[in-house]
Amino acid sequence: MSRKYLAYSPELADRVCELMIEGVSLRAICEMSGMPARRSIFYWLQNNGEFRERYEIARLMQVEYWAHEIIEIADDTSGDFVINERGERTVDHENINRARLRVDARKWLMSKLHPQRYGDRVTADVTVRREVRELSEADLLRIAGSAAADGPEAGDGEGGTVH
Repeated sequence: MSRKYLAYSPELADRVCELMIEGVSLRAICEMSGMPARRSIFYWLQNNGEFRERYEIARLMQVEYWAHEIIEIADDTSGDFVINERGERTVDHENINRARLRVDARKWLMSKLHPQRYGDRVTADVTVRREVRELSEADLLRIAGSAAADGPEAGDGEGGTVH
């Protein structure tokens, strides 16, 4: 179903942002009656700096909403058990797996939309090697002094000598 382009209006833009803040996806918003198509919103984003700023704030708030929703999903144990045909209480693995999928989907989206806060943190140890001729005399004396004090295993990894 092709939707008609809707011209920008502050009221319509406010409603889009309000729904996003309430955790509603852009796709769901655009499928609602009276709401703009995605291409309209993308056009607004491209051509209206004020809307773009409000949209970005709404998106960050939407991600926060999803973070709180994850806790609710994880804490909800209401469907984890069912009574089978023999009247026994059994684990409903399908419900538990669906909850896990809902949490994982939100976590993935959050990590992509707000990676600074919810993305995987990657750390790296960096070793910088410099040519001896690039070192100052003070650097050479410091290296030689620490190598002598620490023994032949310390220093530059080559018996504590500077070549």
